[in-house]
Amino acid sequence: MQLRLGINTCFAVKRWPRPVDWGPVVRDQLGLRLIQHTFDLVDLSAGPAEIKGQADLVTRTAADVDLEVASTFTGLAAYSSNLLLAPDAEARAAARAWYAAAIRFTAAIGARITGGHVGAFSLRDWTDAAAHAERWSDLKQSLAELAAIAAESGLEAFVVENLAAVREPSTRAMIADLLTDGWDGHVPIQACVDVGHMCVPGTEGEERDPYAWLRQFGSRAPIVQLQQSDAGGDHHWPFIPAHDADGRIHPDRVIAALVDSGATHADLILEVIPPFEQADDEVIEDLVVSVGRWRDALARSGFAV
Repeated sequence: MQLRLGINTCFAVKRWPRPVDWGPVVRDQLGLRLIQHTFDLVDLSAGPAEIKGQADLVTRTAADVDLEVASTFTGLAAYSSNLLLAPDAEARAAARAWYAAAIRFTAAIGARITGGHVGAFSLRDWTDAAAHAERWSDLKQSLAELAAIAAESGLEAFVVENLAAVREPSTRAMIADLLTDGWDGHVPIQACVDVGHMCVPGTEGEERDPYAWLRQFGSRAPIVQLQQSDAGGDHHWPFIPAHDADGRIHPDRVIAALVDSGATHADLILEVIPPFEQADDEVIEDLVVSVGRWRDALARSGFAV
């Protein structure tokens, strides 16, 4: 099995917004090469020329400082939307168009996978059985359309993320129902497992066990997002002693669960979201410690770092 350690650029939002800003931080201060780029740092509402310019800046910086941008991902801005599960048809169409633009941007920067948060039910649709079934069917059809666009664009996969809210794809059954192996002209729909999202209200047992999720979905999850968290919430803490004391995410157990899953490869992506009010130098210090913690765990398990 191949495991690679990388980072989501969500840490850079509002602090290091340009590729020329966050690129050297990742390469020189954190010592990482592997990037998952957040769409919080991309303006997909801009015109074609402006979007191309943004893509060019990413690829130029990646080449200049020796980074690999392997995937893109939704951020907090997209997470604030119902997206492909919106109650109104016009909003769902707009979400499909947004994701199509995201796919094209991903291809333009040479990344191979995109996805993330795909939708949230409104309370009305969640509690109305007929509307619930219709929205879920709509979501699967939208994902099939996006899988075709991704294939046309040269991507390898589209990923859906397990979320932490009950009205989002957040249970093992829901995620499993969305996954596909791919077919002619369509990339596979695979999982991105976020190890801090097993805190969904009303769930119990293995639904709340990040390691059970990894064992079940590891072989169908090319991306695993890493955050320190506890069972009470979706915190996106760094892996530092102050949070490790309360957190339940142990790097060695994550790696062991992936081995048990039969996975052949996975990108382990740190998705640490620092508070905007935190001192900037502390943000870097926390990320450096987090990277070191995961590098040590990978080395203990015999993986190249």
